[in-house]
Amino acid sequence: MRSIGCFVIIGLFSVPTRAGFEDLSIDPRGAAMGGALTAVPDDLSAAVYNPGNFGSIKRVQTGTNYMRQFHVPSGETDSDIMDICAAIPVSQEIINGTFGLTWIYNRINGRATDRTTAFSYGSRGLFELDQGDMDVGATLKFLQRGLDAGGASLKPVIDLGVAYRFWEKYSAGFSILNFNRPTMPGPGRAPITAKIGVAETVRNFTMALDLTKREPSGDYSGSSTLAAGVEHWWATARKGSFAGRTGLSLGDHSKTWNWGLGWRMLGGELNYAMTVPMKGKTMLGHSVGLLFRFGQSNPEGEYERLLGEELRYRKDLITSLEAGEIKQWKLSQELSTMREELEVLRRQLVEKTLSEAEVKRRLAELQSRHRKAVEEHQRMEDEARRLKAKTKQDFFREDWAAFLKLKAGGAPDAVLAENLRRVLRDYKDSGLDLSEANQELLRLLRTQ
Repeated sequence: MRSIGCFVIIGLFSVPTRAGFEDLSIDPRGAAMGGALTAVPDDLSAAVYNPGNFGSIKRVQTGTNYMRQFHVPSGETDSDIMDICAAIPVSQEIINGTFGLTWIYNRINGRATDRTTAFSYGSRGLFELDQGDMDVGATLKFLQRGLDAGGASLKPVIDLGVAYRFWEKYSAGFSILNFNRPTMPGPGRAPITAKIGVAETVRNFTMALDLTKREPSGDYSGSSTLAAGVEHWWATARKGSFAGRTGLSLGDHSKTWNWGLGWRMLGGELNYAMTVPMKGKTMLGHSVGLLFRFGQSNPEGEYERLLGEELRYRKDLITSLEAGEIKQWKLSQELSTMREELEVLRRQLVEKTLSEAEVKRRLAELQSRHRKAVEEHQRMEDEARRLKAKTKQDFFREDWAAFLKLKAGGAPDAVLAENLRRVLRDYKDSGLDLSEANQELLRLLRTQ
């Protein structure tokens, strides 16, 4: 009877081993893109896809996610997943990379509980090649499984990964998960899994493709999965940025279509994803998550602030120009009055209505005043021309400085290109040197 009971327990818990410690998404972004994140940089999911990508995270990040999944790449399941992730970049002479900490809670089929605690590290710029950078990373995971019927185990596991980013917009990744293949409760091991992927990021658009191969585990044969995903971000002036995502996961045991949405404002990001099965039971999976990027600049807000300062400065300059024009107009009126007086004096001289001495005195006085007025008028005209020329040059310098500040703050390429078009349009016929601005606009257009 004891032997029969053992066989029954093993049969009941064969599914958790299959779906528990295999590769699966831990956040809505990964779920929405079909799990094709092996080569995608700057994402906390590097903890479960490719630790080599951790080095691409350059700001402190933390996120928490909840997922209810019935279909994962390895097959059907009933998983209730919660996780907390964090990434801490370090830039030192000895250590230049990013450390990661991940905790995952996975309740499987209502009969077992998996807990994963992972410590990761990914290098940054470890190998500088002609076309890009290559980095490596590793994750030390502690896998803990508890069975409701009794029994538990805690096993260390190692994941290894390599990431290569080249030609600014392309990236490739390769990783081996569960490298030491620990034996877990139930029949089988945590299967060794090889993943290879490529990705392209152009402005706010990301495309990714992954291929995954898993070894047999227990009573289950090995499996392969082809995953593809796309993502696009739309930036707004005041309401943050919005993302749309979709992806396919086509495997031997599971086929799903996935989609999701995202909203980013300041350093916070809210994401949602839905998993739609195309094989097996029709049960929809849902994922929701929050991500925080600390120290992240706000390009939209910075752009708005710079525009406000520029408008105020231009208003002050316009006021100064208007005041100068009024003074110039008054001088013109005074010159006109003097000319009329001179004409009257000349007529009086001709008519001999005044004495010759008085006429000469008044004529000399008017000529002196006229000469001073002409000199003052000429000075005002020169000052107005200088002010206008200085204003145009200063406007261009301020516009260019504002653009460089936006670029350094990580403003979207769409905002940068639009800003450059406005600058080139405003100063097209000004005679200023716009070659640097033209070259920067061409570079932005080539990356579209």
